[in-house]
Amino acid sequence: MNVIYEILPEKIQTLFNNLPIARVYELRLRTNAPIMVALAGRSFFLSQNGLSHNKSDGIIATKIDMETIIHKATDYSLYASNEQLKNGFITIRGGVRLGICGEVVIENGAIQTIKNIQSINIRVPHQIRGCAYNILPYIFTQTAPMSTLIVAPPGCGKTTMLRDISWQVCDKYNAPNVLVLDERGEIAATYMGENQLDCGAFADVISGAPKSYGFEYGLRSMRPDVIITDELSTAADIEMVKNATRSGVCVFASVHARDIDDLRRKPLYKTLVEECVFERYVVLTTKDTAGTVAGIFDKSLKLCYI
Repeated sequence: MNVIYEILPEKIQTLFNNLPIARVYELRLRTNAPIMVALAGRSFFLSQNGLSHNKSDGIIATKIDMETIIHKATDYSLYASNEQLKNGFITIRGGVRLGICGEVVIENGAIQTIKNIQSINIRVPHQIRGCAYNILPYIFTQTAPMSTLIVAPPGCGKTTMLRDISWQVCDKYNAPNVLVLDERGEIAATYMGENQLDCGAFADVISGAPKSYGFEYGLRSMRPDVIITDELSTAADIEMVKNATRSGVCVFASVHARDIDDLRRKPLYKTLVEECVFERYVVLTTKDTAGTVAGIFDKSLKLCYI
């Protein structure tokens, strides 16, 4: 992707361009450590000859490399991106997200910024049209989609799957109102008012706002039939989903969990299961490649596809 090439230090640009970009999911840099590449669920070291399993072959990232990436990613204006930076990430054109670790500056109990950045994880978005095709018979009835929770660890393709589900809903049904709550700018990757990634012709996108804003004001103003959002991670997120489904809105969302048993054990998601908020649970894995479906479960967590 050109946008990633543009933010990389010169010493890494050519090496990155020689990689199979369509299969790259992450580029991870740590100061004074070898650069790592996540490729379809497997990790490698970035070397002068491409990818290597040998740590000693890895190109070492320096403090100057980290500064270069951050300055380029923010168009040399850290101040303009500080609201995102305070949350530990920066999302740039094309839906590329940079996860960031460093020294957190706190004043009067509030996070002001992150400085002396030591780690950057560049996550590469993928538009894979049709990746949700095989699960459609299990999450769609003849007349409507069913509320579905995508369950998987990080890096298994949850966001890619949600994006394609949004497109499939728009394509399969007659002019539905689909509302995409893109809190981190990764689903639709809106840039200057245009979606960089296709969520479908009938998708309305609220980008960069907390889910609380999207659920409250989106429900009021846009009258959605379907809401699509990612990474339910707080009790407030759970309550908003429950309220939306009670109002007759179909919700597609995702959570971080290894599998159904792991989901059951997490207290945060207990009420979702007990109250049958979701009609389907789709579990993803990287066993063969990112986005591999490990199983589909009904609202009672009974296996209906593997």
